[in-house]
Amino acid sequence: MVMMGNSSNSLIMLCYVFMITMMIFLLEPNKRLVNAGRNDIVVLPNFCTTRLNVLQPPYHDIPKSICSSLDWHGYRISFFQDNNAVLTVVLSGMNENSWVGVGVSKDGMMVGSSAVVGWMNRDGRSGTVKQYYLKGRTRNDESIPDKGELKFTNVTPTIVVKDQIIYLGFQLQFSSRLDRQPFLFAAGYGKPGANNILPTHKYRSALLVDFPKGAIRIGFVDSRKVKMTHGILTIIGWGIIIPFGASMARYLRECEPLWYYLHSSVQFIGFFVGLSGVAVGRTLYELVHADFNSHRSIGYIVLALSVLQICQFIMRPSRTSKVRKYWNKSHQWVGRSVVVLALVNIFIGLFYGNGGKPFKIFFLCAFSTFVLSQIILEIRLLLQRKRAALTTTADEPPLFQVPPRT
Repeated sequence: MVMMGNSSNSLIMLCYVFMITMMIFLLEPNKRLVNAGRNDIVVLPNFCTTRLNVLQPPYHDIPKSICSSLDWHGYRISFFQDNNAVLTVVLSGMNENSWVGVGVSKDGMMVGSSAVVGWMNRDGRSGTVKQYYLKGRTRNDESIPDKGELKFTNVTPTIVVKDQIIYLGFQLQFSSRLDRQPFLFAAGYGKPGANNILPTHKYRSALLVDFPKGAIRIGFVDSRKVKMTHGILTIIGWGIIIPFGASMARYLRECEPLWYYLHSSVQFIGFFVGLSGVAVGRTLYELVHADFNSHRSIGYIVLALSVLQICQFIMRPSRTSKVRKYWNKSHQWVGRSVVVLALVNIFIGLFYGNGGKPFKIFFLCAFSTFVLSQIILEIRLLLQRKRAALTTTADEPPLFQVPPRT
C-alpha cells in the first residue's frame, strides 16, 4: 500500500466517510421536489366490473378492472390487464360531439407519447378511432395521425354513442406486464377535419395507474424542471467533466506530478456532479414512475463503477508493489467503462427520453469537441513516442565496431 502518515490516512478516511454520507443524502429522493411537482388526488384501490352492454366483447363484463371517475362531465375510465400483457381500456362520458383520447406516456408528459383518439362521424351512427403520435404541444399539426408506438391487438377498437353517452374501447399489447404506468386523458373542441388534424383540447388530465395495487393517481405531474436539472447535472458530470478528466491521465503524463493532482481532483468533482444528477433522477422517477428501465439500470451501473474507482484510488498500491500492474489495468478499464457507459446512457436519455433540442445540441457539441480533442491528442502522443524511440535508437552504440588502424 501507499505509505502515508497518520494525518494523511485520517484525511482519506474522513473523505471516504464524507463521500458515503453524501451518497446516502443525495440518493434519497427529495420529497419537497416530488410534492412540488404534483397537483393530484390520490385514489384508493378501486376495482370494478365493467357492465357496459353497449359495447361488444371484450369491452364489457370485465372482472376486476381498475376504475376511476375523471373530473370532466361524468367521464369514467377503466383498465384491465391480463397475464399476457394485454391491456383493455374503456372510457365513457357525456357526448359533446368532440374527440376524446387516452394517451400512453413514458414520463407523464404529453410530448413523445402515443394516444388512441376517437370521435363520432358526421352521420352520427359510425365512429373513427385512430392512433396519434404526440410530437409537440404548441401546434395542432404536431399530433400526427396514424403514427405512434402502441400496438393494437386483433380486437378492433370501438367508439359508440348511446343515450348521449360516448364509449371508447380499445386493447393494447405490451411486451411485458405494466407496473406503474402514466396515462393521459383529453377531450377537444369539435372533430378532426379531412386531414385528421386534431382541434385544440379543452380539457386534459394525467393519470398514474398502479396495476399491482389497483390504484389510480389523477392529476398533472410537472416534471419539466426536475427533468431539466437531471439532464444538466448528468451531462456536465458524466458527459463532460469525467471524460476530460480521464483523458488527463493519458495525455498529461509528462507533467509529473501535476497530471495526477489534476486527474484526481477533476474526477472527484465530476463524480459528485454526476452523483447529484443520479439523485435528481431518482426524484424524477418518484415523480413520474416512468418505464425507463434501461436508462436507470445503466445509470446505476455507472455509479457503481465510479464508486469502485474511488475505492481503487484509496487502496492504491505503491509503485514497487507486485500487484501495481494489475491495479493499473483494473483502474484503466473500469475508468474507460465508466466513460463509455455514461456517454451511451446520456444519448439514451436525450433521444429515447425526449430530451429538449437545446440539450441535444449542447451535448452533441461537447461530445464532438471531446472526440476531436482525443484524436488530436492521440496523434500527438503517438508522434512523441515515435520521436522518443528514434532518439533512443540513435544514442545506442552500434553492435559491431571496426577497430581503429594502428
